[in-house]
Amino acid sequence: MTAIVLNQAFAAPPSIAGFDPGRARHTAGRGQESGAIEQAGLVHLSNREDLFLEGDEASHVYEVMSGVVCLYRIMPDGGRHILAFRFPGDIVGLCSPANYGYNAQAVGDARVRRISRAGLERMIDERADFARKLLRMAAAELNAMRDHLTCLASKSAEAKVADFLLMLIERSTARAGADVVVDLPMTRTDIGDYLGLTIETVSRTISKMRRSGIIDLPRTTRVVVRSEERLAELAGAA
Repeated sequence: MTAIVLNQAFAAPPSIAGFDPGRARHTAGRGQESGAIEQAGLVHLSNREDLFLEGDEASHVYEVMSGVVCLYRIMPDGGRHILAFRFPGDIVGLCSPANYGYNAQAVGDARVRRISRAGLERMIDERADFARKLLRMAAAELNAMRDHLTCLASKSAEAKVADFLLMLIERSTARAGADVVVDLPMTRTDIGDYLGLTIETVSRTISKMRRSGIIDLPRTTRVVVRSEERLAELAGAA
């Protein structure tokens, strides 16, 4: 088969329709304090740089333009739980009230567009189509969170990892009928913290999939999916 390479560096998509980047240019925030570079409302984050921290004032939302951002919380025992990964076109902080309820951190180099909440609310008031788009995005975010909670509660380790890989394929607009090559900016620890698995279980499960011929591993940061059908069967297993 011919392999289709899906670049998980994630090229930037068109920005949110109708929003003026200039409205975000004058704003300040944690990205500037932590060393992130901001130009014309764009914030460039280096690997593992926090965009904001839990409890910070939710005065802005952020559109992911390139790269990946993970949303995480630190648990009372000091462990980390990753709530979600956000990809180009996604909005970070949209459903936050007065303060962010989680931390947001770049996984690899990333670029986001800072949008003031006040400017966002003006656009919602002025354009019904823009408001409907944001509503659809918020609904999709809540549905994805519900599905992820179901996955954590009821699926085996193999099913969780398979579900995760299928999510990456879907976000990368994979095509059927060919091998799919997915570059992974996430470490095995990131995947484990997202799926509620130890790093050993993640590594063991991925190795088992490789031995079964479902995937191949040219290197640790790349997965070649040989059979989406078998991967989907695993994801559907309890």
